[in-house]
Amino acid sequence: MVSESSTNAQDDAKTEVAAKAENLVDYAAQKIDTIKKEGVSISGVTEEIFDPTERNAVQQSGNLQGDAGLKGEYNESYYILDKLNTGLPPLSEPPNLSTPLATLEFFQSAVMKQQFDLAAYALNMNLIDSEVQRSRALELAKRLDFLLSEKELYVFDDLPDRPDGLIEPPLGNASSVMGIPRRSIQLGYIDYRERRVPVYMERVQVNDDAPIWVFSAQTVGNIDNLYEQYHPAEFERHLPIWMKLQFFGIALWEFLALFSFFLFTMAMGWLLSKGTEKLISRYIDDDQKYSTYYVGSTNSVADLVSKLTVPLTFSISFSLVFTLVSGGFPYLDAVASSTRPVIWVGLVFSTMWLGIRVINFFANRYQDMQIENLSEEHLDKERRRRTYVSIFRRVFIFAMILGSIWIGLSEFTNMEGLGTTLLTSAGIAGVIIGIAAQPILGNIIAGVQVAVTQPIRIGDTVMMEGDWTTIEDLRYTYAVLKTWDERRLIVPMRHLITEVVENWSHTEAHQTCVVYLYVDYGADIDAIRNKFSELVKESEFWDGETDPQMLTVSLSENTIKLRGSLASDSPMNAFYLECEVREQMLSYLYQEQREYLPAERLIFKDRDE
Repeated sequence: MVSESSTNAQDDAKTEVAAKAENLVDYAAQKIDTIKKEGVSISGVTEEIFDPTERNAVQQSGNLQGDAGLKGEYNESYYILDKLNTGLPPLSEPPNLSTPLATLEFFQSAVMKQQFDLAAYALNMNLIDSEVQRSRALELAKRLDFLLSEKELYVFDDLPDRPDGLIEPPLGNASSVMGIPRRSIQLGYIDYRERRVPVYMERVQVNDDAPIWVFSAQTVGNIDNLYEQYHPAEFERHLPIWMKLQFFGIALWEFLALFSFFLFTMAMGWLLSKGTEKLISRYIDDDQKYSTYYVGSTNSVADLVSKLTVPLTFSISFSLVFTLVSGGFPYLDAVASSTRPVIWVGLVFSTMWLGIRVINFFANRYQDMQIENLSEEHLDKERRRRTYVSIFRRVFIFAMILGSIWIGLSEFTNMEGLGTTLLTSAGIAGVIIGIAAQPILGNIIAGVQVAVTQPIRIGDTVMMEGDWTTIEDLRYTYAVLKTWDERRLIVPMRHLITEVVENWSHTEAHQTCVVYLYVDYGADIDAIRNKFSELVKESEFWDGETDPQMLTVSLSENTIKLRGSLASDSPMNAFYLECEVREQMLSYLYQEQREYLPAERLIFKDRDE
């Protein structure tokens, strides 16, 4: 009978829940009520479901969602609360928390006397359930004292000893804080993983009591998380005193531990890199070293691994160390938070070094296999490819360097305000730097334009201000021109874009040059023309297609000017052909028509005439 009644009651309860539960929230609330009616402890269920770490997270989440006790009224001098630390027992005499300095002195004095329960009255624990405030007060006070001492936030000299928190401004000071009453004061920051957590004191008034200064509720809510990161290690108590000495707020043993781990990861990275190199080299057959397959494939991989050994070692090492300081392994939080940005910069730049090595390797391999092997018939294609490789290799490396610098700086706190800071603080210096950098940026952009439009290419023959030159290399901001007498001209990229440049091999290498001869009026021009054509066609530098020509282009009182045109397949061969034919024609004129070489004429006339 009893079992039937209980069964009917359960069925009625289920029917009622099913009837009333219109959404997930209502269903959860009804389910909790049902569990309570059945006498099941919710805390017991939590113990079974969550491990200690999860329970701590749930507890902290509950604290952040607690009732801060704020009223709807606004007062510019203090925060109005309807309660403060209701879970703590009342004191016979209230603590002196009237000013920021008094509150900090009260807290430190109570801690030094080991009265942590008394020091807790300087904390706003409204975000913590009032039922557990008393049990947690001592622990929170201890942990806050540790954090303030560790991060040197007992800033007595910076705190005002006035109830309104006002700081008397010195004469001529234009600070926006000084001379203004405050209801909250920031003691400083404590780094926590990827962000910085501020530590605040705030002025509050509970009901009609006098306003007092306490550590803010949000600061108290962050104590556990911060302490979990910075709490001393268990084995630290067994270390000698000299290893506990602190530099920049970090113990010496923490530096040594991080440095030892860095050396260990360096060794791991080096062994991994060298092992990979040896493994690849082991499977290379010595009989294939000079075969086409070997040069194009296996040797390429072995050469790549060999060139990447050092940067890859540093990249692996910094990656492991950064994983350590980022929480991937059990780590030392204090030194991790302080050195994380530096390690990040090291990781970024070691990766950049690795990337530059990869770019240079593939650029060199492309040059060796796709450019050096081209025949003379593909000279134009060779110059075009050399230009692409030279320019774009440097453009990619330059972009990688700029990107690495920005990514490296992004790890530092408040990096998002860097642009605004630079714009507002640069002033005249920024304008001067911008003007000074304009030629550099202009030359870089001109270099990209040269690579795209290719008015000149590596290997082109160019006349630069009267000098016969060859484009030897194209850099970020300038071009290197090699003259015929082994001199180097350094020409800014913008000059090649904005000025007229005489490129003798831009469209094709074929070139026509001229030889000028001066002879007397009595010279046999037809014989000279035939000899000129014969000598040109016999030369190895003649292009074999363009017929040589000789024309009479001008006359003077004493001589006739003859112009002979001849063609070759390249500017250099055209130059050699011109010099060769000129010498042979001078020899011919001297031997065959010596009497008709240019000479001064003296005409004697008879007086009788």
